[in-house]
Amino acid sequence: MVGSLRKRDRAREYLLGLVESRAVGQAIPSERQLSAELEISRPTLRAVVDDLVRDGWLVREHGRGMFVGSPKVAQQISGTHGATYPTAPGTWTSRVLSHATIQAGTLIGSRLQVTPNTAVLRIARQRFVNGDPICLETIHVLQEIVPEFDVRAIEQNSFYALLEQDYGVIPTDAEQTQGAAAADATESALLGLALEAPILILERTTRDQHGRRFEFTRAAYRGDRYQIRTHLSLSTPPGDSPNPE
Repeated sequence: MVGSLRKRDRAREYLLGLVESRAVGQAIPSERQLSAELEISRPTLRAVVDDLVRDGWLVREHGRGMFVGSPKVAQQISGTHGATYPTAPGTWTSRVLSHATIQAGTLIGSRLQVTPNTAVLRIARQRFVNGDPICLETIHVLQEIVPEFDVRAIEQNSFYALLEQDYGVIPTDAEQTQGAAAADATESALLGLALEAPILILERTTRDQHGRRFEFTRAAYRGDRYQIRTHLSLSTPPGDSPNPE
């Protein structure tokens, strides 16, 4: 078993080296050739390739071979000034699709703990990483805290950074849920996906430095290009009983 794992690790490192030395879309040697070069079995090599295909490093094309792909955007959830900010490699930009001041209604009102007739600024935008569509995001923020908000400014800037810079609103904590869904017609068209392709849905309710819920956002991310990494601390805080699990 240990020998098999070492062979897989060696094969993975070798294949990632090939990927890094080639441009996206460029072919790599066949499984048969790689198996011979690395002196490992075809099933072992295929398992490694399957992992790299799943993560987007490689692309299989039936009858043509394997090619260098575009890896998933891995987004690390981290804290900055006490707030939860997503950070990910690459250049993030966005395009505003629509914006309007609306009444919160029952759903958004319950998320923000305001009455249904409370004014909310709704911004729908398409987000890109290095020019590729990665996400559709609909932001709902209390209108009273962002009067005369420059909607187009978020196409090149962080929404939270603009809130802090222009309005003194500092996001301090958030509740976020993740779930899987199938892309509808709009989502598939704007994200470049097939209809009903898998997408990742994130919903986040954010509080400011006064403990006020000021933002509710729903985002749909490409399931083939996006993943979340979370750091978990498994140590036991002083004074706490060990976890029985």
